Amino acid sequence: MKYAYINGTILEHAQATLHISDLGLRRGYAVFEFLRVLEGIPVFLEDHLDRFARSAALLELEPPHGPEELARVVLELIGRNQISEGGIQMLLTGGYSEDAFTPGRPNLIITPIPVNPPPPQLYEKGGKIILHQNRRELPEAKTTDYLVAVRLAKRARAEGATEVVYHDGRWVFEGGRSSLLLVKNGVLVTAKEEVLPGITRKHLLEVARPLLPIEERPFTLEELYYADEVILTGATRQVMPITQIEDRPVGNGQVGPWAKVLMEAFQRHLGAYLSQRRANAVHKASPH
Repeated sequence: MKYAYINGTILEHAQATLHISDLGLRRGYAVFEFLRVLEGIPVFLEDHLDRFARSAALLELEPPHGPEELARVVLELIGRNQISEGGIQMLLTGGYSEDAFTPGRPNLIITPIPVNPPPPQLYEKGGKIILHQNRRELPEAKTTDYLVAVRLAKRARAEGATEVVYHDGRWVFEGGRSSLLLVKNGVLVTAKEEVLPGITRKHLLEVARPLLPIEERPFTLEELYYADEVILTGATRQVMPITQIEDRPVGNGQVGPWAKVLMEAFQRHLGAYLSQRRANAVHKASPH
């Protein structure tokens, strides 16, 4: 992590600082976006930039740059930091606030983030999730409010879980850092309202549509408990099968057939995306 970007300037990462009056620090008033970098390519960059803009609009924050300039900065940071595999975070805060409450001019920070991919056995044998009653504020926005997820991370590690999943006592929403899907009787089900619109989830649904029926609707805790298969999606974990909910097995406790099919289909889709971006880069670099 050699370089970061703050408000129009790329500078050494160690020198990248904000004033203590920033509303993101004082009140948690900020949105962010995180995307994976694979083979030096920012994965699904266009979708992440779209969601970043939607999240900012929900907090009535206006980014200082449009998507083209943001994409240029992301690519420049990847090049300057020589990132082959890793992550990039874009953060837009409420800005400096004299009264520690009223938003000012937003601060934009873009910085590389180290990534530790999940261990391979989670894809071979499946992971475990734990449940917690919680509903995020403004769930459609990717805000920096991760208080519950961070606080419960210690419990999740202690119980050998890979994720905490939120519910309200009846309806299931999403993971603290992931989207949630289930398969029942050959139908793929995932919540669409009152959850963050996951980018990996979006692309998984694209590759899943020709393969099996899809229902985008709310589902209950009971449906989750009795699902044939459960799947988490996210930028870092990509498509991960879940074989245990607290102390209960999912289905027969093994990675299910649809999870295997969808993992393979997503990897083909991701490979095609990376190949297309490499080809586009070569085309732009070649003399005309």
